[in-house]
Amino acid sequence: MQSYTINKPISFSGVGLHSGVNTNITLKPAPINSGIFFNRIDQKIIIPAQWDNVISTKFSTNLGKENTEVKTVEHLLSALAGLHINNCEICIDNIEVPILDGSSKIFVEEIQKIGLSNQNDNQNILEIIKPVKFECDYGYAELLPNKNDQEGLNINLESFFDGKYEDQDIKVQNLNGNYVDSISKARTFGFFHEIEYLKSQNLIKGGSLDNAIVIKDRKPLNKEGLRYENELMRHKVLDVVGDLYLSGYPIVGTYKGFKTGHYITNNLLRELFKSEENYLIHQIH
Repeated sequence: MQSYTINKPISFSGVGLHSGVNTNITLKPAPINSGIFFNRIDQKIIIPAQWDNVISTKFSTNLGKENTEVKTVEHLLSALAGLHINNCEICIDNIEVPILDGSSKIFVEEIQKIGLSNQNDNQNILEIIKPVKFECDYGYAELLPNKNDQEGLNINLESFFDGKYEDQDIKVQNLNGNYVDSISKARTFGFFHEIEYLKSQNLIKGGSLDNAIVIKDRKPLNKEGLRYENELMRHKVLDVVGDLYLSGYPIVGTYKGFKTGHYITNNLLRELFKSEENYLIHQIH
């Protein structure tokens, strides 16, 4: 698989979902082997988008270094993963990535407009060669080697919404090939009766029906309805793709999870990297 960056700088502005602050970000082309990294230009701190820089997973994935944070990185990283971009500098002037419309759609569409730059090199992939699992008291996730008839990244998720919404599962085969159409438009979601709790936790200060699906009485309050019949589950896949990209590589293997989230996925990566026997890093020509 080829190594890619973006053709030229591209900027986004908007409110952070949890912090409510206005943030400007500019994606810039980056050299081969530089990876994905955040540049907190207001603090002059570089934070690589890596699993071991995750400092919090409470309702979002947050990176930190030297007492400097970048919150809610998962949707932007999901867009970069879905478009196979493996080298990119993300200049950001505040604490949280803008939520935009709650999905990765706007990131994807604007990047597609400026195009990608082929860096005349192959990027490494991380192939799962040994099953790895992380579980906690409410759910689990595991990474498994692909079967002979499987390619790329495959994601199988089961949900359990405690009666607040119809329980669903989803299976996405070879996500590396159909991310834009099947996943990128799926928005983040929440439940109406949980709003006051989230506010009491100093969260969702920037949340609205413009950037999130809100479910009440098992139906969305958003006037336009859902973008996909199973949009909630597709958004869970979107999050998994972004969180897995903190491995530093496109993953070839199968991710299975039940009631999974940022905490479970990050801890799964920590389990994965405990032993080099779990994976193989190589190039696909």
